[in-house]
Amino acid sequence: MNELSVEGVQKNVIQMLGEHHTVTISTRDESSVWSATVFYVSDQDMNLFFLSSEKSKHINHIQLNSEVSAAIYKDQSDWQKIKGIQLSGMVDILDGLAREKAMDQYLEKYKFLNQVINEPRNKDEEKIGSQFISIPFFKLKPSFIRIIDNEVAFGHKEEIRKREGSWELL
Repeated sequence: MNELSVEGVQKNVIQMLGEHHTVTISTRDESSVWSATVFYVSDQDMNLFFLSSEKSKHINHIQLNSEVSAAIYKDQSDWQKIKGIQLSGMVDILDGLAREKAMDQYLEKYKFLNQVINEPRNKDEEKIGSQFISIPFFKLKPSFIRIIDNEVAFGHKEEIRKREGSWELL
């Protein structure tokens, strides 16, 4: 992480997003806050795509307030190795071609789902497979991204913010 420019931070974010599988999304409604961890896929614009039940607490919150924060980190026992992404943005539900594209990308990244969908081994996998076809996909479109990298230095941050359609370095 040497290149301190918008493009350099974006490159680092895209690489890190590709190295991880789960994101913890934090939501809120009028009276409470909630966090949920979900599998995700990402694109070259640093958008995250995830699926989740419309009955879940975090999706109910998102339906009331689509602004969320999120964090992606590998669990560490050494503080000097803490390295991850914090971000905030808006979540929208996907439909049509956008949903199909996200689903294809999801199935490519999580190959085990092909087996669960096409050759379930038990009732639980049958249930998951049948729900996968209709479960909603969501897009988290970041407006702020921070990389934390204690491997560079304690509390080292690289931050970008989207303003008026363009990313800027903070």
